[in-house]
Amino acid sequence: MRMDYIRECFATNLKIRRGIMRISQEDLAELSGVSAGYIANIETGRNFPSTRIWLKLSQALHIEHWKLLLDPSKDEIAYTKDELSVIFDRAKHYILGDLPVRYTAPRNLLERDQHDAHGG
Repeated sequence: MRMDYIRECFATNLKIRRGIMRISQEDLAELSGVSAGYIANIETGRNFPSTRIWLKLSQALHIEHWKLLLDPSKDEIAYTKDELSVIFDRAKHYILGDLPVRYTAPRNLLERDQHDAHGG
């Protein structure tokens, strides 16, 4: 069974936004208060969310609700400053993990890099 156009746009945008934020269906469920099974059903087109659930999902994804209906194959995906901030924060956390805010490389690495730079 093929999804109708609106369900397909919504489902695809939900998957894209989860991918950008690097969160699973379970993570989105926890952030939105919606079950992971229901999110899976939305993403496969078996269900379409009520407006209440739709708003919960968009808030958890830090996007405006109407952006979940844009056709991702036709429209450029535009991000607000807030959305980009969330994306960068997630990427930073994903890449750096739990490093302290002020990270200092171990001294032996710094000395080796300086030694190599001077042709040693």
